[in-house]
Amino acid sequence: MVNDDEFRVTFSHCLEELDIPNIAVSLQRCDFEKIRKAHDSIHEFILIPKSLITFDKDFQAKSAFLIYHSEIFDQAHRSLLEALTGYYNAAYTLLRNTLELILKGAFWECMAHKKYRDRAEIIKKTGTKIGDSKKTIIDWLSDIIGQKPSIEEELEKISAGIYDKISPLFEYETLEKIVPKVKPIVKQLANWKIFDPIQESPEEYIYRFYRKLSADVHVVPDKTNIGRRLLADKELFKTQVIPDELNKYAEDLHRVMDIGIVVELNILEDVLNEKSKKWLSERLIVITKLGLNYASTKIVEIINAKGDNL
Repeated sequence: MVNDDEFRVTFSHCLEELDIPNIAVSLQRCDFEKIRKAHDSIHEFILIPKSLITFDKDFQAKSAFLIYHSEIFDQAHRSLLEALTGYYNAAYTLLRNTLELILKGAFWECMAHKKYRDRAEIIKKTGTKIGDSKKTIIDWLSDIIGQKPSIEEELEKISAGIYDKISPLFEYETLEKIVPKVKPIVKQLANWKIFDPIQESPEEYIYRFYRKLSADVHVVPDKTNIGRRLLADKELFKTQVIPDELNKYAEDLHRVMDIGIVVELNILEDVLNEKSKKWLSERLIVITKLGLNYASTKIVEIINAKGDNL
């Protein structure tokens, strides 16, 4: 056990390294409304499934996405905190991770269900050569289901079961190549209408944005913290708040959450009932005030579907 004096010294040192005072500086110097809307959008994202899913069987049926859902919430929050303390490269790296979690959570959720696997024409063009033949993730899952047909129904009921089925793919370099890259995943999700109602060629809109966020992950010189300080004419080796960077970050975080809410609504749409649609219609005003334009449009589509009068 650490003694009290060592604990206090270490804890104080950790607090100092967090640069918490920079949060106050950021909130004072940034476009506060942009930050507020971005932050509140994270909470709307986590709130929606908790309010829309009323039966455990529906939760289980969407569990492949919902397992990622909680991770998305945490990563988005940590990303925002890094930005507020002035660590913009870390913030953007986590933000790209947040977007990738949204995309892959949605993809694996869809792959757990036959109605999507049967229409996975883009994914069928991916894969890698194993032995004398090319194998895709569709082939992998088809082989597993062929050996035990009951798996297909099990996945329909508990979609998170797909992670057990694909886990061997990540243990071997050759097999891992069967897992699609982000670009075909985005194209397939767009083909499945998971980005509806994003109209501006959704696969280009989202993948172009993903590539933009990747500049921080790949530490392009201007995207390092020192590179940003140099461009902003700040002291190079001291963590400082750069209001313009923070404002741009807030816009990007807001955009990620708008995409995320659209994705979760499309994933959950087939389990909604009158009660959950009514909740959505009441929540629409909050979503609209937050400027989540694609999410607002999707909610209007849902509550007006099939002549529902809510």
